Amino acid sequence: MDLSLAGWSLNPLFRASTDALKLVDFPQFARDRFGIGAVELNNIYFESTDAAYLDRLIAAGQKANSNLLNIAVEEKGDLSLLSTDARLESVSNYARWIPIAKAIGAKAIRANSGGKDVTDKNAAIDACIDSFRRLCDVGRTNGIAILIENHWGISADAGTMVRIVEAVRQTHGSGAMFTLPDFGNWPDEADRYASLARIMPFAGAVHAKVNDIDENLSHPRFDHARCIRIAESAGYDGYLGIEYEGKGDPIVGIERGTRLLRQILRK
Repeated sequence: MDLSLAGWSLNPLFRASTDALKLVDFPQFARDRFGIGAVELNNIYFESTDAAYLDRLIAAGQKANSNLLNIAVEEKGDLSLLSTDARLESVSNYARWIPIAKAIGAKAIRANSGGKDVTDKNAAIDACIDSFRRLCDVGRTNGIAILIENHWGISADAGTMVRIVEAVRQTHGSGAMFTLPDFGNWPDEADRYASLARIMPFAGAVHAKVNDIDENLSHPRFDHARCIRIAESAGYDGYLGIEYEGKGDPIVGIERGTRLLRQILRK
């Protein structure tokens, strides 16, 4: 495994009121500041989606010798809605990022499951499966995989994530959809390690949350080494994406995360 950097880690810099970090400068920033040569983009930081801007982004990745891995998409709507018209509008909102991912040479987009306040979970899961199948229809045309992360809503449950991915793969094949396991996103009542072990065999990307690492590289919330062993045991050998969303300086948080994860990976 090698390290990548999720753009959300630098959210305060991207959204700064003055001298904000630009997405086209992100690949070089990750390379120069952290020695990381692969980045995960967020659609909310794109200044444009026209061809000229996308060409600038491609050039920025090439100049930094950096891989543009995927686009984490946050869009209006909910892919688990029981209202078909509203849900299909949500699918359309997400789907428009698939050809953009193709244009910049990324391999996947991440879509949120939705379903935060569902009353009929089984119906919401069925609706979500249909939504992801529709996204995979577009993804297959463009050579782009679709990722589902343990983020919130119905995707906060590992069993639900597996149910969705397996159902979509039955109709679209094993290369159409993958999980994006995040070490830190599980609700408090979940068994973090058992949940990771359940979704990791389907992983197309992985996020290592690094919010609470202190100056001694201690992390009280969970064991990163154990999480990485779960990934390795499942046969995952892709990028390990650093994602920081703590309350402190993101530069310090990412640096600590980088040091800790590299230390673990060397063992």
